Amino acid sequence: MTDAPESTILARLLAFAEDAALVALRQREAGLSVTYKDGGLGQALTQADLAISRLLHERFGPRLIEEETALDLGHATARRLLAEDDWTFVGDPVDGTKPYAGGLASWGTMAAACRAGWPRASVLSLPAWFDDRTDPFRTAPAQEQRGLLLAAVEGTAYWAPTRGGRRAEALRPLRRPDRRTFHVGWLPVAAQRYTLDYDQGVFPWSESSAISDAALVALGRLDATFQNHMFWDAAPILPVLEALGFGLHRWPDLAPPPAMLIDMFDDRFSGHDALWMLCRDRDQAEMIARAVRACPTGAA
Repeated sequence: MTDAPESTILARLLAFAEDAALVALRQREAGLSVTYKDGGLGQALTQADLAISRLLHERFGPRLIEEETALDLGHATARRLLAEDDWTFVGDPVDGTKPYAGGLASWGTMAAACRAGWPRASVLSLPAWFDDRTDPFRTAPAQEQRGLLLAAVEGTAYWAPTRGGRRAEALRPLRRPDRRTFHVGWLPVAAQRYTLDYDQGVFPWSESSAISDAALVALGRLDATFQNHMFWDAAPILPVLEALGFGLHRWPDLAPPPAMLIDMFDDRFSGHDALWMLCRDRDQAEMIARAVRACPTGAA
């Protein structure tokens, strides 16, 4: 059911993403209880996060780095696995747990396959991303929920619509749109530490999840986005956006990323202490960099 090249790795990622989407849709339909990690209201957790975490471990075994168990694995072990030529997998069970639990559309599941320090293939599933705002009070049952699946392998990006979390049509190649919207992805972590100078013609947009930002960039609804969140947010996004010609540039000096993606992240897998722009070229990176201002110390 795919026009993508035959790829065992892509097939494994697709099978996981479709099964994870069904778990998330069914659990949301049945009703969710929300808890918070480390007592912080910004770190929500549901039973779906934990169920999909278990599914990740079942499917990808010991060579897995995923949100709910990464700290137990440790940064040093993760870095060693990622440096090797064998495939290492990175997963985010539910990216956008707060919108997921709140009944919004901007959430999904992501998984990447990495080799020699960098993500080479990935799948992003947003199983409820179709949001009919002309009929805002209707909630479709899980099996009828419409969404979007993005994937990348061997330097090509693909997309397909989904229904009930599974592909409704074959994957087809995704081409980068050339339009400009003058808006960039602006997640809460960036907004706490930086601001944008609107006089530079750059405006923020946030749907509260990295996966939604990435989908909006891939489809041409956003011009670019920023990366300063967690390792498992960044790794699955990059194969799709790199296949469309986007690349990482550090703010403010436009330095390229390190050879190993994990070296952008601290020992807790956090990228909060640096800001990376995910732009289509250096000219765009220079323009966006001029619009970014660091908040005064203690302002956030």
